[in-house]
Amino acid sequence: MIFAKKNNKGPKTYSYIARNDVDEVVQGELRAIAENAASLQLERMGMEPISILEKGESLLDRDINVFESVPPMAIYNFTRQLSVMMKAAVPLVDALESMLSPDMSPMLKKAVEKIILDVSAGFSLSQAMSKHPRVFNEMFVNIIKAGESAGVLDEVMYQLADFISHDLKLRMGITQAIRYPMIVIGITLAVGIYAVTFILPRFSSLFASTRIELPLPTRILLGLDIFIKSNYSIIIFAIFALLTGFILIIRTEKGRFQWHKFLLSAPIIGPILTKMAISRFCHVLETLDRTGVPILTALRIAGNTVGNAFILSRVKNIHVDVEMGKQIAKSLSSHAADIFPAHVLKMISVGEDAGALDDMLKEIGDMTDEETKDHVLRLTATLEPLITVFMGIMILTLSLAIFLPIWDMYEALAAG
Repeated sequence: MIFAKKNNKGPKTYSYIARNDVDEVVQGELRAIAENAASLQLERMGMEPISILEKGESLLDRDINVFESVPPMAIYNFTRQLSVMMKAAVPLVDALESMLSPDMSPMLKKAVEKIILDVSAGFSLSQAMSKHPRVFNEMFVNIIKAGESAGVLDEVMYQLADFISHDLKLRMGITQAIRYPMIVIGITLAVGIYAVTFILPRFSSLFASTRIELPLPTRILLGLDIFIKSNYSIIIFAIFALLTGFILIIRTEKGRFQWHKFLLSAPIIGPILTKMAISRFCHVLETLDRTGVPILTALRIAGNTVGNAFILSRVKNIHVDVEMGKQIAKSLSSHAADIFPAHVLKMISVGEDAGALDDMLKEIGDMTDEETKDHVLRLTATLEPLITVFMGIMILTLSLAIFLPIWDMYEALAAG
């Protein structure tokens, strides 16, 4: 059972979810001094509390905040736990209730509490989940719906958990591969900025008093420091304006399309993003088709999950061609030959002809995943020595800027 934050300033209004004496899940409000008092009231009324929250903090009556989000790992844990409980023949409402805990993501907890009420009221799980698109996306809901239709919801939930786990592992692997280079670059830049704006200026008055001619590295860095300090407000405003303008542009359909197209054509990250999109398209389509989602619906959903507006523009009408009798491979070849390599299209065609499209899509997705990981590893292996050289140049420049004038001062004093 979930309790809200304790408040001892007098009676408060609490909203609750509870199970009554005929095993129905109900919700309502009551007045009590604290949460434990509200719980006792419900027990006296013959109800078993599930969730008690102060009215001002009600998860049932308050809309989900636009800035909230559910971590992918939370969705995975929810799906895996629910699939295990359903395989153990635990009733759906009981399984959902048992998963409510203070550690659950707030946004996910709000959705689950509402789903419990909807399922108890007679809605199917997919219908209840479809009311929370920011928590359970279209692919998730359609897979659940297919499992309900086929009477194998527990198996479908297990497959869905496997898919989410695979997607998370791929993303985490890529993130871990690029984390070290990004941290090193960030620390190097931070140290360089600190040295230019705080350390080097402390020597400037000393250098000026000696009237020696400063070497070029020192003059450049001191000039950079003076420029930053003289125009820092303009610089901050310019950065803010550029970021704001960029965000506003990519939020438009045309701006997002052009930005995603540019990313795909970028020499370093373009191939990686393309492979990731192909992998996701194949894995999503395979999961949807394997769980019994109609192929036309599966194609439309798979296209919407690629995460790139440019690629989506190429694959969004494939289901129209397939509805008219065209093979998936031929439709992809017509609309997205510059995205899907020839060998991938050939493998899809073979899978369609052999009646083993699911297995072939899985092979393509797994193969593309390995290619993506290999590409990222080779990229990081190339970046590491370049980062080392960059750090060396920065340290050398800072050292020369500080120590060359000191050496010149020493020589001037020795000569005098």
